[in-house]
Amino acid sequence: MKYDRAVARLSVRVWAAVAVCLPASSPAADRVDFSRDVRPILSDRCFTCHGPDEATRKAGLRLDTEAGALAPRGGHRPIVPGDASASEVMKRVAPERPAMRMPPPYSDRKPLTDKEIATLRAWIEQGARWQSHWSFTAPVRPELPPVRNAGWVRNPIDRFVLARLEREGLTPAAAADRARLLRRVTFDLTGLPPTLGELDAFLEDQSADSYEKVVDRLLASPRYGERMAVDWLDAARYADTHGYQVDPEKEMWPWRDWVIDAFNRNMPYDRFTVEQIAGDLLPNATLEQKIATGFQRNHRINSETGSIAEEFQAENVVDRVSTLGAVWLGLTVGCARCHDHKYDPLTTREFYSLYAFFNNVDEVGNGGPRDGRGNHKPYLRLPAPELEAQAAAKEREIAAARDRLVVVENRLAPGLGEWERGALTHQAKWEVLRPTKLSAGGGVTLAQQADGSVLAGGAMPASSIYEIAAGTSLANITAFRLELLPDASLPSGGSGRGDGGKAVVTLFEVKAGARKIDLSHITADFKSEESELDLVLRPADQLKRGWGVNPETARPHYAVIEPARMTTGGEFTIRIGNEYEGAPVGRFRISVTSDEFPEVMPEAIGKILRTDAGARTDKDRVELRRYFLAHPYERRHANEEVVKLEAEKRAIENKIPTTMVMEEMATPRDSFVLLRGQYDKPGEKVAPGVPAFLPPLPAGAPANRLTLARWLVDAANPLTARVAVNRYWQAYFGTGLVKTTEDFGAQGEAPSHPELLDWLATEFVRTGWDVKAMQRLIVTSATYRQASTSNAVRERDPENRLLARGPRVRLAAEMIRDQALAMAGLLNDKMGGSAVKIYQPEGLWEQLSAFQGRKLFERSKGPDLWRRSVYTYWKRTVPPPSLTIFDAPTREFCVVRRQASSTPLQALALLNDEMYIEAARRFAERMMKEGGATPAARLGWAFRLATSRLATPGEVAILERGLGRRLAQYRADPTAAERLLAAGESPRDMQLDAVELAAYTTAASVILNLDEVITRQ
Repeated sequence: MKYDRAVARLSVRVWAAVAVCLPASSPAADRVDFSRDVRPILSDRCFTCHGPDEATRKAGLRLDTEAGALAPRGGHRPIVPGDASASEVMKRVAPERPAMRMPPPYSDRKPLTDKEIATLRAWIEQGARWQSHWSFTAPVRPELPPVRNAGWVRNPIDRFVLARLEREGLTPAAAADRARLLRRVTFDLTGLPPTLGELDAFLEDQSADSYEKVVDRLLASPRYGERMAVDWLDAARYADTHGYQVDPEKEMWPWRDWVIDAFNRNMPYDRFTVEQIAGDLLPNATLEQKIATGFQRNHRINSETGSIAEEFQAENVVDRVSTLGAVWLGLTVGCARCHDHKYDPLTTREFYSLYAFFNNVDEVGNGGPRDGRGNHKPYLRLPAPELEAQAAAKEREIAAARDRLVVVENRLAPGLGEWERGALTHQAKWEVLRPTKLSAGGGVTLAQQADGSVLAGGAMPASSIYEIAAGTSLANITAFRLELLPDASLPSGGSGRGDGGKAVVTLFEVKAGARKIDLSHITADFKSEESELDLVLRPADQLKRGWGVNPETARPHYAVIEPARMTTGGEFTIRIGNEYEGAPVGRFRISVTSDEFPEVMPEAIGKILRTDAGARTDKDRVELRRYFLAHPYERRHANEEVVKLEAEKRAIENKIPTTMVMEEMATPRDSFVLLRGQYDKPGEKVAPGVPAFLPPLPAGAPANRLTLARWLVDAANPLTARVAVNRYWQAYFGTGLVKTTEDFGAQGEAPSHPELLDWLATEFVRTGWDVKAMQRLIVTSATYRQASTSNAVRERDPENRLLARGPRVRLAAEMIRDQALAMAGLLNDKMGGSAVKIYQPEGLWEQLSAFQGRKLFERSKGPDLWRRSVYTYWKRTVPPPSLTIFDAPTREFCVVRRQASSTPLQALALLNDEMYIEAARRFAERMMKEGGATPAARLGWAFRLATSRLATPGEVAILERGLGRRLAQYRADPTAAERLLAAGESPRDMQLDAVELAAYTTAASVILNLDEVITRQ
């Protein structure tokens, strides 16, 4: 039965995907409309070679402009108004000789269909009336159209919809029943299902404005802001990590919370826009206005080793421009990065003029240093009075400790001369650590030698770790020494087991008991050219290099490793890494010393010491003094106290939330056209500017982000209001009035109801960009209130573009999860704060991470597991699988229209995911405690809670039969019942019979998986 349901649902969606939007009138009607009927044909078939992109334009012919299409060309004209037979275009799209056909047979463009040819011919015969692209002309508020069935109309939206239906000879669907309507609007405005109390209250309220009162209540709910934020986070590519392969953590939740709060406060959309694009440039900008600019810092940042700062600086800015284009202009502006746009009148130069607005941020392309929260500059530290007071107190302690350090240094300074006289010949005294225990994996053997050294033998795996246990009573240990010793039994008599006696040490780690000793510095008497000494102390996850002595493998050499703080003797466990394939260590010895000067003397210091005192420069003397003072015990102790206090202060500061923001550079960065989009091929210098086909910037206004933001929300801008209201429409009906939400350009789909779109856009501006008022207008319309049940027009209009019925759309991923938690009584309604890590398969991050061998994912505990999905931790390379399976995006890039899929995996997730099993168990507990005394009453209660309607007797009977089968199954196998009930962290009600609870859990799981439950209709 589940399979049949899934197939039926999939079938409907497939047909919906391939259906063509019904035009307002047939192309064969009295008048062919250029924007609606002709431009889409030219754009799809002709603009690639004869459009805005000059670089790829063939034969110098333009068909995207009226002048180009009508201009004489050697005695011919592409289009002759009123005479299709004389128009060269008609001779080429329907030629007598197939070889002359356009688009040419070898292109990737299909030939025009007979219907398209007829449309083009009719348009030319009617005079070839040219029109600007509909979305590039400012909307003009249309008159409300007359309708015959005026009694159906509830607000102006309905007049436009009904007028279209009446032209098509159709009638609207009946009104949705009140219970279903409440469920629909509650999900649409809050992302959550109604409670039974809310349902009963609405059904009992028979006042004329009962529905409007519900809408006002939902708009006033703090859950409204959380629901609205989800779509905006997609558009803003919000995530909790930076992206790319390493995908490190960052902290941007203060911006996310700003968005939720802005929606709940009903911030006007023009202000919402300005503050996110240029809040930092507003006069006397507040902290919140600066936080708002995080919108343009949500992009990915590549901080991987080897990434080129200039390259990814360009990528960051390109992302900002592309996002601006999609979110506010509804245009694919990124297509003009490398060449003029193929379809829209946007040049590459204009793209980089937009780019110049965002190229003045004080940032490093590959991130640069990160703060303790994972953020790259520029960032804001948010107010945290208690932590700030602790940090200030710690700073006072640090100042006092530094004063004590200065006193110690002044007292020790006179000893410099005496030290100089013996420094070049000084030899530290070392105590050999004789192993008490040796171990190595992979079949490697370790044998202690008479001199305390260790000789490796046996197998030679690609990677191995030697572990040595040893002890000492030495106090004030200042260094460990690792010697590589040649041995006759090793290849070429070297110190390693690799070819030619090669050995590479990739790790040196020391533990005192369970405490890992912080090793801070390494020097060596000799190292090979390819050696990376620092990697021995801080190994890279992918770059398996370290210390080697090639080609001097047959000579003894040593490395000195110093701890950050002097260490007291005791029992040590030392690990030596051999992860450079084919070069494991063969013979080695480990020693310790308490000498004040243990390390290999730096070459620069030795050079100064060998220089006559009278010939030394001031810089030499400063360097010598600094080196000397760093070593005596007394100074080490005093400095360690400073370092300890500084670390404590950093730990406090790292608890203070930060968020990345926009901030202008003091000296503006120059911007250039990047040839073919390549960061290292700058061409013509450009200044900030906007595309010529759109209104100009205000005269005299500074060319900065603030001017750009205000230009976007100027009433003269033809796109911003249309794009915004279209996205709102999409949120309620599943498809926008313009289906291609991300593309209002020539390749985008024309609006199904152009007059309605323009009326909504002008109404949005007229009301002061009132976002809540726009939502209320849509959901209180008769259009929205229609039943979504099948009617005669479904086959004619499977996508419901004519709006002859109400919306029926699968719930968004976040709504599906939040609904399950709400019905289970688990949903944690805490708002804001750090992201939470919800249930996901074990080891998923680790499998896809560059950091092999580390446990990276630690899921949240307790109530944090059951917070709303908007607060879920979003790792770009591994987004939450329970959400992505229901089409949530990765958030690597801006998404303004989620794709919808219907797959068997979705049903499997609802039935088997740990969270959904846990939710089903808790839902079952509610059934047994709140649903009544009989199975029928309990199942009926649960069905109504999940669907907002009463189950039919037949539906209850099906659920009862299933419940009976599961009861029998679990009575026969109570262990299976216990296993099922063990899912999830929430405590189980031990007062309920385990077998009965397990059976009801499966019934709850079936209900959660019903198509009606995961669909708003």
